[in-house]
Amino acid sequence: MKIPRVVIAGIGSSCGKTTLATGLMSAISSAGCRVQGFKVGPDFIDPSYHTSVTNVKSRNLDMWLLPEKTNLRLFQENAANSEIAIIEGVMGLFDEAEGMRGQGSTAYIAKLLRSPVILVLDVWGMAGSAAAVVAGCKAVDRELNIAGVILNRVANEKHTNLCRVAIESTTGIPVIGALPRDPDVRLPERHLGLVPTVENPDIRLRLKKISELVKANVALEEIMKTARSAPPLPNIRTKPIQRKKVVARIGVAYDEAFNFYYQDGLDALEKMGAELHHFSPVHDKNLPDDFDGLYFGGGFPEVLTQELESNDSIRSAIKQKAEQGMPIFAECGGLMYLTKGITDFEQKRHPMVRLLDCETKMVRKLTLNYTSAAVVKSNILSKHGDDLKGHEFHFSMLDEIPSDAKFAYVMKRGVGTDSGRDGWIQHSTLAQYMHLNLAAYPEFCSNFLAACRRYKHT
Repeated sequence: MKIPRVVIAGIGSSCGKTTLATGLMSAISSAGCRVQGFKVGPDFIDPSYHTSVTNVKSRNLDMWLLPEKTNLRLFQENAANSEIAIIEGVMGLFDEAEGMRGQGSTAYIAKLLRSPVILVLDVWGMAGSAAAVVAGCKAVDRELNIAGVILNRVANEKHTNLCRVAIESTTGIPVIGALPRDPDVRLPERHLGLVPTVENPDIRLRLKKISELVKANVALEEIMKTARSAPPLPNIRTKPIQRKKVVARIGVAYDEAFNFYYQDGLDALEKMGAELHHFSPVHDKNLPDDFDGLYFGGGFPEVLTQELESNDSIRSAIKQKAEQGMPIFAECGGLMYLTKGITDFEQKRHPMVRLLDCETKMVRKLTLNYTSAAVVKSNILSKHGDDLKGHEFHFSMLDEIPSDAKFAYVMKRGVGTDSGRDGWIQHSTLAQYMHLNLAAYPEFCSNFLAACRRYKHT
């Protein structure tokens, strides 16, 4: 399959990858091209920036969360009708989480996809040394096709030329763009990284400025030429999920507080028979009567504690539905919301749903891991004896967990909720810190929908 594609990689974190990748997607899509965005790694927030400028749902490629063939299949399925796929890397070009055995880096994904790489290099405070950095990347992996370099935070035209001449004369790799240092295009951040676009309606003005900056300073025709030079991808022998008839209506919490979902996971639920409908724990006063199950993804409930606390009617409705046996799946921020209360960073407590008999407390220590777990108690998603992989990323902890709380998983890697356990089972609710990409587990989707169907007919 022939898909024009390019990987946007960096030397490290905070070098401008998301700014540049989003700017490229915006600039190219505004010219009338259909752009499909991707993000390497488990990050939920960066894809929201891609989606906001392309109006096409961005996807994640991750060798821990998804098998290799599934990554390839999903890439081809989602990019098949695009005129260019732009893949934003994770961390530095060769960086990966511990235990990934060389398969977790942007470089690995680039080679898996047979994709040329455009290297983003922050050159603030350097000139000729930029050549050494690019030459080093080229030397580390000769199989990697580094097809071009875009300089970030250049001081002026003289600075650009010093870096360009050094890089091109030393490595033979062309410099195809140079973005000037401009504090006004810096994307807003907080404790878990960038602020999701759904929380910031004013972000469109900044994204438009980034797009104009990219148009003026990057050779877009060279980006397209590079993308078109990518060779055909191999045929994938894995079978896609076959769409089944609708068997249940699932309410998906989606608003400023809850918006961390893998689009391929939502697609898997739909293909297995879910009819998905958004609802807002922040704005909606009640739940629709025809929901057969609920899905709470991650997000930032700690930032909107006052709004969530004030909406007592929907909190009460959720608790009542859970106690009546409605299947509910909650991840991270969703887990926090289902506890008795969240104590924020200022040590102020805010009542929440009160379904799980414990307290959530925000802490200054980051929990960040790829995770794996063994299922020791069957639940609405998985069966005893199953194994699963996910990731955890939060600045909170659960406190005052009762001794008789039931947990579905024993953690083999990662922290979980309590003493190496995760997946709190309460009624027909499964609540966990671990995020899953359900595209890797169609059987989990089927199990969840079967539970929803039983509840529907009870």
